[in-house]
Amino acid sequence: MAGIGVIRFRTLRAFSSAAVMMMLSTVSLHAQPPTPQMNVVYECMVPYSFKFLSCTGSSPSDTCDVLSFYAGHPFQRGKSTYPQVQSLLPRCHLQTPAEAQADARSASTPLPNMAPNPGGAGPAGGAGPGGFKVGDTVRVLIDGWQEAQVIQVHGASYVVHLPNGVDVSKLWPMEVRRVGKLTAEDHAVGQYDRGDRVQVLVNGRWMEGEVRGQNLNMYNIKVPGVDTGFGDDHVDTTPENIRMSTTAPPPAAAMRAAGQVPKAGLVSCAGHYEGRWELAGGMAGMEVIFSSGRATVSEGLGGAMPFDCFTGGGKVVFYKAGSFQPFDYDFSINNDGSLQTPLGAIKKMGN
Repeated sequence: MAGIGVIRFRTLRAFSSAAVMMMLSTVSLHAQPPTPQMNVVYECMVPYSFKFLSCTGSSPSDTCDVLSFYAGHPFQRGKSTYPQVQSLLPRCHLQTPAEAQADARSASTPLPNMAPNPGGAGPAGGAGPGGFKVGDTVRVLIDGWQEAQVIQVHGASYVVHLPNGVDVSKLWPMEVRRVGKLTAEDHAVGQYDRGDRVQVLVNGRWMEGEVRGQNLNMYNIKVPGVDTGFGDDHVDTTPENIRMSTTAPPPAAAMRAAGQVPKAGLVSCAGHYEGRWELAGGMAGMEVIFSSGRATVSEGLGGAMPFDCFTGGGKVVFYKAGSFQPFDYDFSINNDGSLQTPLGAIKKMGN
């Protein structure tokens, strides 16, 4: 879909009953959101449609009561934020008479797996979309993916039993997927796992990337060569703009052997800077423990960072074990033997 805008989306907490809204939405940054009409059916992506029953207002803090339909069958009612509504509407249209007739015909036919068995605990038989049936173990999206057991199937909605004893309803394909490696069929319905190598459509161009996270149907993808602001190379977009990569994976980065000097001109700092070094002024904020060519750097409230330590060219430099890439900063060697760090000069304070 050429020209689609990239959405910055950082909150990883799942919305409540707005799942269908998020599944159908992709935002154009330049679209002017229309005002939603009440009690009329909108068509967005077959077989899904919906209608707004009421809205509390039109500010970012307001919500709308939304009734969702699957193939003409009402199957979910819940609250959506007004910004979610505005991001969905540009991709939808008011239902035409022909579409209304098609939905009416679909609604007259029961969906598979919607008739409960005599005990009321699940479908009469067979599997729901994705091939899952009562008793199967699946993965569900709840603040990350976790396993759960299917106890009911209602069309595209699965009721699952979580390990903590709670039963929740989850929507396929966005919130329910198989345990283990995803298949080509799973990818075809928009399912991707963290670490999958994919191609993502950015400004009309397919680019190589890697899935780093997911919030409902919004995927966060690292795309080298893209700058979405302040040097960030991550984009957030929906499944219709993603496909599995068909290119060969890049070769594994070379690993530096233990004790190997990362580049010419450097030598191990073993024997040069042994002991505990702290800010020369006596203030807390930087501590470096040098020991036998290793350095453990602690900055303020941050955790300790272990490095291989080297010196050369009037500097002390740091490398992660196995890496040929130096750390973000180095220390200059002052004339008095102290080391100049980003937080000030440090000197040896003890062994």
